[in-house]
Amino acid sequence: MKTKTRIGVLFVLTMLLVGGGGEAFAWDPLKLGLKLDSLLFNPKRYSFFASRYHAGRVLQTNSFLEGENLKGEPINSFHALSFSYGVQTAGQKEWHHILNFPYYGVSFYNADFFNSKELGYPTALFGFMGFPLKRTARSAFGYELGFGLTYNWKAYDPYRNPFNVAIGSHRTVYIDASLFYSYDLSKRWQVKTGLSFTHFSNGATKKPNSGINLASPFVEVNYSLRDRPELIREPQPAYEEKYELALQVGTGKKQQVYRNPGDDELKTVGNFSVINISAALLKQTTWKNKFGVGVDLTYDTEGNVNIDYDGDGIPIIIKSNDAIDKMKMGIYGTYEFCVDRLSIASYLGVYALRKSYDSEPPLFYEKFGLKYHFKNNIYVGLLVRAQKFTVADVIEWNIGYRFRWGKKTS
Repeated sequence: MKTKTRIGVLFVLTMLLVGGGGEAFAWDPLKLGLKLDSLLFNPKRYSFFASRYHAGRVLQTNSFLEGENLKGEPINSFHALSFSYGVQTAGQKEWHHILNFPYYGVSFYNADFFNSKELGYPTALFGFMGFPLKRTARSAFGYELGFGLTYNWKAYDPYRNPFNVAIGSHRTVYIDASLFYSYDLSKRWQVKTGLSFTHFSNGATKKPNSGINLASPFVEVNYSLRDRPELIREPQPAYEEKYELALQVGTGKKQQVYRNPGDDELKTVGNFSVINISAALLKQTTWKNKFGVGVDLTYDTEGNVNIDYDGDGIPIIIKSNDAIDKMKMGIYGTYEFCVDRLSIASYLGVYALRKSYDSEPPLFYEKFGLKYHFKNNIYVGLLVRAQKFTVADVIEWNIGYRFRWGKKTS
């Protein structure tokens, strides 16, 4: 029986190999070989590990960094080291080709400001995406964006760390934008260099919060776990223009402080809630670009808070009880860079209606952050509202819904 079974198996295999009989048994060993090759040499994931070193300048944006600290010297330099795990897209999805094969991943970052007593050794965990603008056979030029959280700061403390007005909490947001040039030394080894701008802030959830901004060149070495794929862009399909009406509601918290003239200590006025309702009309003109205009209606419980002082110099906190004093309306323009269902959003707005008071914020405001759209048109977002592009006012957590319509481009 065993011999007959072996003969039967060999007969069936022989018939399959020669393609004998009808179509039911037709089989091309060359095609099977190609399928096996595609599985072996074109895997779904091209992962890499990277190490990056920064050394650069701390921008002098507040008195603490300018030299009003324990050392009595400017904090004007830093260095940092990061370790990353990333994935190089290889063309399996349409947006890989549209965005010229971007890469993405997660990174662990640690910085040293040469002043550990007052700043500590801040450590960040963040996600990043890199977008090549120009590619050659072995090199690429583009930009990279990173967003995450930083912890392990030595934060402001009125008794143990009274000079550090830059960082008011042990955890902050990490935002990074970089220009890069990369060169493939081999199919697995790559070097990269560029210029990076980094911002740390807690979004005014706890003050003082002047923030820290860094500018630095960097050098990176990365190693791919497989040979890098050959990246050949396919023609981009015709884009169907889309319009959308985006409605969202957001909320956040922030803190306000004042300096006590008696002992020069920073005192907390209170913690305040912010609720924002927004409506925007947007037009997506390409796979990557979306533009629009919108309206913000904001209820800020900080209201028209003012700090006054009596004849003896004792501070008096004046708060308004009128709801209308806590309302303000802004008009903004917005741009979103679209990566499949993820949008990198930026806003530039102006307060069209608000109650005037002595300590009011600037007339113009900005928002920067991320939005992620689900298939059912619901989206969630995280936006940092800022002033003068450097000072955070509040972090808004958003949820929204969009109504979409459009026509196919010619």
